[in-house]
Amino acid sequence: MNLKHNLLLLCALCLGATAAAQVAAPAFGADRQLRIAQFTDTHLDFGTPYRRAEAEKTFAQLRTIVETEHPDLLVFTGDVVTGRPARDAWEAVLGLVAEYRLPFVVVLGNHDAEQDLTRQQIAQIVTAASGSLNTLDETGELADVALEVAGAEGTAAVLYCLDSHDYSTVDGVEGYGWFTPAQIAWYRRCSDAYTAANGGRPLPALAFFHIALPEYVAAWRNRENSHIGRAAEAECPGALNPGMFSAMVEQGDVMGTFVGHDHDIDYIVAENGIALGYGRFSGDDTTYNNLRHGVRMLVLTEGERGFETWIRERDGRIVDHVRFAEGKISKVRK
Repeated sequence: MNLKHNLLLLCALCLGATAAAQVAAPAFGADRQLRIAQFTDTHLDFGTPYRRAEAEKTFAQLRTIVETEHPDLLVFTGDVVTGRPARDAWEAVLGLVAEYRLPFVVVLGNHDAEQDLTRQQIAQIVTAASGSLNTLDETGELADVALEVAGAEGTAAVLYCLDSHDYSTVDGVEGYGWFTPAQIAWYRRCSDAYTAANGGRPLPALAFFHIALPEYVAAWRNRENSHIGRAAEAECPGALNPGMFSAMVEQGDVMGTFVGHDHDIDYIVAENGIALGYGRFSGDDTTYNNLRHGVRMLVLTEGERGFETWIRERDGRIVDHVRFAEGKISKVRK
């Protein structure tokens, strides 16, 4: 199968993931780097004057991150707006991003559609916003997307942004949602196509979603794994394990997964060659939080299978600066 045929196959399999984006796909810069800012669980709420004032603090943090870290892409990993009127808060935060002319992508959390907007209505707001890399699926919700990161000679990395859903839909099974078999099959098809187009070598990839995979729990408790960060509460993964982590290990492309959902956790731990990570709670006093407010930064370098990551706290401090390479997490000392 030649390269041209592989690329045509890739486009067919992942149609809708990148084709309808309103701005150019992310690309490695002249320094061969891509900088990603992960905002998670901002819990924006305009419902009372106090909570609106707290939201303004979150907006100020977003401005500071953009102006100090200079990210190339913003990723919102769920529970973005959790108060009414939801439309006002969505339009405010996405309007702020548009001021900086930055591309962004949103994956929803379990609380986003509990306000006065449906998932379809949120999707319309998100995909209509300037800079949105999101697309709609056949139901009108936000589709899973595979964002291609352009390099000097074509696609050099992939960012999978996935919907981990909200709550169990199975009678008798209580708890949070999980990936469907169709989502896992879609991921495998996209991964296979990117690998084939790259001469049989998996492209470096990251994955972003809201609810942690079940594998996070045992990985963090295994002290033989390289790790950094903290867990001030128990993880709340999906109630069932459909095998997404196994698929990622088998495909060999995903280097790290990054989630939110659990506000008092910010660790990153290596398990079977994949970094299982949390963002840092990025909101303010609209819900529980006992860690200092912050944002996770990630930096990919073109041609390298690995990444650097750290947390930028509200007061400007950088903590937990690590490099992930060869399946291990190591501290970066500067």
